[in-house]
Amino acid sequence: MNTRTIWTMALLAGSAASVALGGAPVNNAQQAEPVLVPFGGSAMALLAGDLDGATASAISPDAFAPDKHGLRAADFPQITLTSRVLVQTDDLARLRADAAPAQPKLQPGAAAGAQALAAAPAVRAHASVRGFAIVETGSVREALELAQRLEATGAYGDIELDVVTPITKRAIPNDPLLSSQWHLRNTSVPLADIDADAAWSLGYTGLGMTIGIVEDGFQQSHPDIAPNYDAVASQGSPSSADRHATACAGIAAGAGNNGLGITGLAYNASISQQFLGSSSQTASAFAFRNDLNDVKSNSWGPADNGWIWTFSSVERNALQQAAELGRAGLGTSIAWAAGNGGTGDRVDYDPYASSRFTLAVGSAGDQDRRASYNELGSSMLVVTHSSGNNRGTTTTDLVGGAGYTSGDYTTTFGGTSSASPLGAGAVALALEANPALTWRDVQHVLIESARKIDPGSSNWTVNGAGYDISYDYGFGAIDAGPLVQTAASWVNVAPETSITSGVVTANTPVPDNNSTGISESVTISEDITIESVELIVNINTTYRGDLDIFLVAPSGTESQVSRGNRNDPNDNLNDYVFTSLRHWGESSAGEWTIRVADRANQDTATLVDFEIRAYGTASASPCSPADLAAPFGSLDFFDVSAYLGLFDSSDPAADLAAPSGSLDFFDVIEYLSTFDAGC
Repeated sequence: MNTRTIWTMALLAGSAASVALGGAPVNNAQQAEPVLVPFGGSAMALLAGDLDGATASAISPDAFAPDKHGLRAADFPQITLTSRVLVQTDDLARLRADAAPAQPKLQPGAAAGAQALAAAPAVRAHASVRGFAIVETGSVREALELAQRLEATGAYGDIELDVVTPITKRAIPNDPLLSSQWHLRNTSVPLADIDADAAWSLGYTGLGMTIGIVEDGFQQSHPDIAPNYDAVASQGSPSSADRHATACAGIAAGAGNNGLGITGLAYNASISQQFLGSSSQTASAFAFRNDLNDVKSNSWGPADNGWIWTFSSVERNALQQAAELGRAGLGTSIAWAAGNGGTGDRVDYDPYASSRFTLAVGSAGDQDRRASYNELGSSMLVVTHSSGNNRGTTTTDLVGGAGYTSGDYTTTFGGTSSASPLGAGAVALALEANPALTWRDVQHVLIESARKIDPGSSNWTVNGAGYDISYDYGFGAIDAGPLVQTAASWVNVAPETSITSGVVTANTPVPDNNSTGISESVTISEDITIESVELIVNINTTYRGDLDIFLVAPSGTESQVSRGNRNDPNDNLNDYVFTSLRHWGESSAGEWTIRVADRANQDTATLVDFEIRAYGTASASPCSPADLAAPFGSLDFFDVSAYLGLFDSSDPAADLAAPSGSLDFFDVIEYLSTFDAGC
């Protein structure tokens, strides 16, 4: 680990019914045992049930304390702790030695004096995520004790318990029935769809691509899924098929032109499945066969309740490895449902959807307006069309009466659960058009081809690089026609580079219940062209839901990553990573400012320190006298437009040919000649 001790359990909450929990629920603080659980990078104590079994339930102590917003114990999630420890290391020999019991230990139930010794914990490399090992112990208590012993050695990276976290599946299956797949072809409001016809007419149907659905498992025998099912790219078959996963599979790559039911957007793509579980098992799903899976879609996440969540180090590393190592180093793109929490939640609070290694996909409805449940966020990339105005989406359902309806298809699917696989299908079309795209180039072509949706919305603004950006819609709606055309002609961007401000110590108290708050600034001298920005903060607080947090770039572009006066009773933000895409294309050089304000009374906060990390490409210089506009280093329409702007404004810089002192046809010819000569 770092020199800072990390003992944490961040509660990735959701519907308790969505994951089977281990042990009896913790319903009484007096009957629970306080524990410190290593997980994910921030510190939080828990109250746990029986720690002497293979699993134990746990809950935040705040569940049993009075809350100023009226939260009850039932509003807090129960987490399942396991007897497995995840260790970031490649040195399995040392780990086995350090994990061995320090003293002989009797097996439970052995008679006094008996020499039945407990076996040393089993140690194995994580099967899917490089640089991690799994240690199997005999109980949750042993796992916690072992984690503490390993931490004390200082010999390892992150050390955390393997946990099962309840999740929320991001669908809203309660919209009016309608049999048309309007999200592909909307005949009532023609703009309000993904423009599938335009991509299909160019011959792009996902052929040769594979889309993974990371879920509880879909019905692979469904007649509209079976023709495209790829068993080799899948982790296996589920014990029982899930209706939510089955609906997602149909949206992305349901079979087309087979005379049955529905068609997916990428109807000639293959489709595979990977399975959720504990943090280790979910990391395995992210990492599984990324040599075969070109895109993966995730329509789940932590509860959409306005809380700031975290995730495990093994999951974070698995997402990074998928992006950097998948597809023979080009990277597997990972689409993520941006969340259904509406204006009371933000994409920025979900560490999966807001990661720079994923594609946060929000929702617009069939009237081409923001879906009622769609969240806001600085990490929102794009939106696709789903339920939330008038109609739900039509897709595959469990065959028979066990799904959303009594038939084999449903017209009531929706939420960002439907938006994510639709986005994944669009990425498959783009990769078919240009298989050489990297995971970062996929982000570029999505942004460059996005349609400015709902242009009258007050949330639209223009960033310092000229991109339209919106907290509601990211860079706009995916439009499959322009997307595949942009992808087909795209030249990959330069390798990724990054810069950091370094850790800036502040130790500045934040005034209680004061909307002005505090500001701290730092100057970054290095100049790169930004793709994403991470703000890492350490804030001591007794109520995170009170805090407004903004990041302001040298360009003046703002990124709000936290909104105050909401129900998030948890303490502190410890090395918490917020991510923004709103500075895309801007320069990193100049003064950056973080603003923090406390928007409610009773609780106080202190900004301890912060760090800004920007990722992107090295800033290019003009490659020719004709290279007048960004992106520099190449000649394109924007350069011609820039010259014509100079000419129309009678700028002396447009005077390129004799006779000098006046602008005429010969100046234009001279510019075009220079342009034609290339870089």
